[in-house]
Amino acid sequence: MKYSANIDFDLSNMYNLYWNEFGHKLDDSKLYFADKRIMPVVTGFLITGKEIQWPVQPLMDALGLELFTARLFVTNPNRKLLIHRDCIGGQQTVREWAINIPVANCDMGINEWFSDEDNDFGNEQFAPGGSAITPEVFDKEYNISESCVLNSIKLIRTDIMHRSNNLGNDERRVVLSLRGDPKITYEQAKEKVHDHNRQRTENSSSS
Repeated sequence: MKYSANIDFDLSNMYNLYWNEFGHKLDDSKLYFADKRIMPVVTGFLITGKEIQWPVQPLMDALGLELFTARLFVTNPNRKLLIHRDCIGGQQTVREWAINIPVANCDMGINEWFSDEDNDFGNEQFAPGGSAITPEVFDKEYNISESCVLNSIKLIRTDIMHRSNNLGNDERRVVLSLRGDPKITYEQAKEKVHDHNRQRTENSSSS
């Protein structure tokens, strides 16, 4: 896979933390509008979760990466996000990578990437509210270059046009996305992942 890499790491179930903090509010507009961390969008919710004590520091330590921020992406049933490139905190500078962790109902929805070689995105637009760059035309059918199911923790590439596609899933798809130092490239992060996975395999073989 060019645009994602599995990370061999075991994390405790984070669903209860998500539900107690955010999930129980998403069916009640009064509750989610009152919580400024929750941004409702056409396809679901974008949630700022950096102040929550997610149990992810051991993962970042194992990879030798620093955690800068965390966001939750909630895609409603049978919807798909708009195609986009991630940007760094309201800037037009693209963010190359993230670590995505499945929280709920990720076994059916998929991540899709749309490469520049396979597509023409026209005059791309910066969307400050979503910290993203989008194609000139939203409702065009673009060519899918790669896809994967988020059935494990994965390093994913985010400077390539991509989206979450939850069509065929009757449940909300919830993903925790960890963001690290933007000075580290995707290839550098991927090498750290490969080193970690290799060490885990060697430790498992010798035990």
